[in-house]
Amino acid sequence: MNRYAAFIRADRLRPEPGAATAELAIEADRARIVQCSPVRRLQQKTQVFPLDVKASVRSRLTHSLEVKETGRQLALRVVAGLEPEVERDALVSLVEMACLLHDVGNPPFGHFGEAVIIDWLGRHLPALFRRAVGAPSRQWPMLLADLRQFEGNAQSLRLLHSLQDMNLTLSQLAALQKYVRGAYQPRTGGRWQQKPGHFFSERPLIQQIRGCFPTTAKGRHPLAFLMEAADDMAYGVADLEDAVDRGVLSLAELERALLNEANDYLRQLWKDARVQEPGFFSRFRQRLGQDLLPLVSEQYLVHQQAILDGEHDQPLLAVEQPPAQALQWLKSFAHGHVFRRREVESLELAGFAALKGVLDAFAPLLALSAAEFTGLEHRQDANGQVLRRLFHRLPPRHLAAYHRDRRSAPFFESDVEREWYFRVRLLLDFISGMTDTYVLEEYRLLCGLQG
Repeated sequence: MNRYAAFIRADRLRPEPGAATAELAIEADRARIVQCSPVRRLQQKTQVFPLDVKASVRSRLTHSLEVKETGRQLALRVVAGLEPEVERDALVSLVEMACLLHDVGNPPFGHFGEAVIIDWLGRHLPALFRRAVGAPSRQWPMLLADLRQFEGNAQSLRLLHSLQDMNLTLSQLAALQKYVRGAYQPRTGGRWQQKPGHFFSERPLIQQIRGCFPTTAKGRHPLAFLMEAADDMAYGVADLEDAVDRGVLSLAELERALLNEANDYLRQLWKDARVQEPGFFSRFRQRLGQDLLPLVSEQYLVHQQAILDGEHDQPLLAVEQPPAQALQWLKSFAHGHVFRRREVESLELAGFAALKGVLDAFAPLLALSAAEFTGLEHRQDANGQVLRRLFHRLPPRHLAAYHRDRRSAPFFESDVEREWYFRVRLLLDFISGMTDTYVLEEYRLLCGLQG
């Protein structure tokens, strides 16, 4: 019996001509994903050090390629333990492409950028709504809660589906989702409810995904577990390697902390990797990976039925085994001793100023009524001409999505609120899609510092 046939399917939101098997449809997805612009833009978003131009420091693209390879190795180990009827190539490709796409929705400056955007939305949206729309409907508190919870994973789904219109298989989109809660829904105690996995704007898509895969209403698509584990494995060592390469952290400092605080397994791993010899980090990373790969794949197979039923509520690395505990120590050390360094925080402060500055500059577009916003081309007064120039900086692809959705998107009780909701989404789509350097350039231009 092939238990994965229900999760590896050729279904798309819009059926395409010709009868395709799941394997062919997922192979077609692969070509679309590798060639799409959101993946290309990852090369201009840094992993740890925003605005860094040093070639050896990882960008989001090189990080995603490393996650993709780790995901492939995990998937190959898992399929070796599955029933022979499973479409192995399709399963491996779904995991690989989910890994490659897992960061495409991240805004400039990563999680710090998310925090800046969320703070700005919470401070400004209520007043901007009152100026643009006025009295709210009974639905508005839910929509406002949705708009105020920006999250990179949810933005990835929106970017691929609603903005890029890639029409990927529902299997591929489901495998990308780490969280199952909508930003418009209240949190519950479930682990996969911690953060929003989709926005209200993608609710029709989510309904189709859950119709195809009923267990994703309460849990993840099974292959999302492998994508998440691959991401954790990839950045656990990489962030420290980049910090050493950048000169933010010394190997001696890391070694002192590790030998004093880490478990016996990690201390022995460090010694075996021969820290004084060239290629130390590669050996260290490979050895840890050699132990983590079988551990994670075994955890998947042990909990396979609960995972398939949507009932497993722990990451695959949440086990009390020495390699997993070693990885957790490395991640915790990076969080406390790299991300809080003056050098990193200085770069993030530049990102804060740029993101907040660009949001502030474009905020007047959200204070207009719908008629004023769509009539900007005809404004001749000084303020109107400034607003028109801001409007002209919005990407045509995002404007097309705005015009499409403001008229016909379902589940909205008020036409006026629907228009304003998608106008906010338009601005968030624009700014979250910027690269680190682009948002800084845009900020300088808006401040009159360049032409």
